Amino acid sequence: GPAVSSTPTVLIRRTLPDLLDGDSAVLECAITQLSSSDLYVTFQANGVDFPEKQYVDLPASKDHHSLTRRFSIPTSHWKKDNTFTCKVNQGYSDSWMSNSTGTLFGGSTSLVVTL
Repeated sequence: GPAVSSTPTVLIRRTLPDLLDGDSAVLECAITQLSSSDLYVTFQANGVDFPEKQYVDLPASKDHHSLTRRFSIPTSHWKKDNTFTCKVNQGYSDSWMSNSTGTLFGGSTSLVVTL
């Protein structure tokens, strides 16, 4: 039968190795419960899309997919007040957004750290 539709889960996080490397700032967008379809992932600073889109072509399947996309934050955005989100766009009408990272630079963070 047709695949059962569900709402994807979108998380934004930094990994422990990245946190230990003070010379970079890499975010991961982890998406689960995706149905098969063409989609793209964008990262945002303060609600504004970064220009690059990461396109994903998932194979047709009755099962749900999970994927992770990484993004290096440009040093020009390493500012105290910046917060970051990732957004998944599927088709022309569906999109899902992660929670905000909270403050990453010059303050406390509220990120999920994965090993």
